[in-house]
Amino acid sequence: MRNLKELKKVKSIEELKRCGLPIPETIFIFDFEKQEKEIDDFLVNKRIVTIRSDKENQTDFCPHRLRCERNNLKSFVKQLNATGYVAILQRYVPIRRDRVSGNILILKNRVLVELMGTGPLTALNRDGKVLEQITLDKSLKEINHFGVRLISRKEITGILKKIKNFPLYKILEFTLRPERVYFWQIRDDQSAKSLEK
Repeated sequence: MRNLKELKKVKSIEELKRCGLPIPETIFIFDFEKQEKEIDDFLVNKRIVTIRSDKENQTDFCPHRLRCERNNLKSFVKQLNATGYVAILQRYVPIRRDRVSGNILILKNRVLVELMGTGPLTALNRDGKVLEQITLDKSLKEINHFGVRLISRKEITGILKKIKNFPLYKILEFTLRPERVYFWQIRDDQSAKSLEK
């Protein structure tokens, strides 16, 4: 039996669900052979999906395909399961022009938001592609801003109101699309306490 506490992405997606935050339609595949019917049901009316992965005690890069054609999906999921990974299948959310992705970090008295334009969040998290930084107080009043305005005041306030009761020192990854905001995962930030003034 897998220890779900050690599957950080799976655990964080489950936490997002428990908190009622919107996520793309998602299933976890632990055993391809036993769950093939579940995969087939998930694929109804989907030509492209996103595949992420998770593994116990894995802190480095996990294999993924952010845009996977359905005819290539099963072989990749089998490969992931065979090498000890859980496959995370999610409805594909296009990240094109006029879309914004970013991270939110909640501190005791402030909220920090880092935003990038289009593309996967790896450009922000691994490559440091930050186009806008916003610092707000707990009443959501902006107290500092840096960079190009990618998101309106109304949009950022709407996102932050959804997570106002979230635990401190967690990073929430999200993408804002015209129809809604989607959250991807939650990460602990070991250095967050050092940002407190």
